[in-house]
Amino acid sequence: MQAMFIDVDGTLSSPCYKVNGKFQIGMSDVQWADYCRQHGEDTYEWCRPVMQVKEYAMKAKEKGTKLYVLTTSGTKIETAAKRRFLDRYYAGMFDDIYAVEHDDDKVRFILKKAAELGIEPSDCELVEDTYRILLQTVTEGIKSTHITTILTGGCER
Repeated sequence: MQAMFIDVDGTLSSPCYKVNGKFQIGMSDVQWADYCRQHGEDTYEWCRPVMQVKEYAMKAKEKGTKLYVLTTSGTKIETAAKRRFLDRYYAGMFDDIYAVEHDDDKVRFILKKAAELGIEPSDCELVEDTYRILLQTVTEGIKSTHITTILTGGCER
């Protein structure tokens, strides 16, 4: 594997947000936009890193794999908050951080980046929690890894 792309929400970060004094995992897109506006760069304050994903990525990096964050971000505030989270828990780990506007843009982005790097799509891997996006990677020849595969130790028995 020459290039690994890893999602943030639900993959590098365990989602946990404090709303009205109570912790919750998810929210609607409208609520999320409001939450980001209210909390700015502290949006990910209560989120924690997923250590198994960090270890998985570091093993790949030790073998020479380039590591990239590939996340969906709707606003500059959200992107800044994600960068702050990554700096806090994954400092210096990634070769670059990329944000696309929609989840469906991820596969196109990986194909474009593979071409820029002069590598085949099959030399790329996407680590993600959204099954629909992983299905898209399979059709393009990109290796897909769902976070649960990492958390459970793989598919082999």
